[in-house]
Amino acid sequence: TDEDPGKSNEAKCVSWNQTAKGGYYWAGAYVSDDFVLVGTDDGTNYGDSQTSKLLMFDRSTGKLLDSCDGLDGDIRSSVVYDEQTDAYYFTAKGGSFYGVRVTDGAFADLWRVDLAGDSTSSPVVYNGRAYVGVAGAGQFAAYSGHSIHVIDLQSRSVAYAAETQGYPQTSGLLSSSYEAESGYV
Repeated sequence: TDEDPGKSNEAKCVSWNQTAKGGYYWAGAYVSDDFVLVGTDDGTNYGDSQTSKLLMFDRSTGKLLDSCDGLDGDIRSSVVYDEQTDAYYFTAKGGSFYGVRVTDGAFADLWRVDLAGDSTSSPVVYNGRAYVGVAGAGQFAAYSGHSIHVIDLQSRSVAYAAETQGYPQTSGLLSSSYEAESGYV
């Protein structure tokens, strides 16, 4: 609440906070009416150990409701929700794409697809597919295997990859404007 709209520097108190080994660098949270989902860094200097976590907090109190531990490197994407599949998706810098459901306030059915390269890209999900950026051999070397991977959510596998000049580290933008005439997004 902004108790004094005429002031731009009033001190505020947080409702709740949480710390985690490695922190929440670049991690974007998903916020529902009941909970917050956010990934952590792995807490190492390498970014690819199996020590990061996906955490679920009560939105109002900050109480830890559940966690998925031992994930593949720093989670530096946002967690996104897809209504069609009723699942949450994110990537990890250790080279993984993850999907998970939330059932009765707890994580269920966590699954992983190997991306064969780092990913900090927040997934764009549309029509049963997820689109994520993946690094090649050299993070700043042009055409060294960088790509956008398209993941089929039903088969839980990479459908195909489109080569890119550089490492796409951010969220993508998908247009369905031409889908009716060409069948492509």
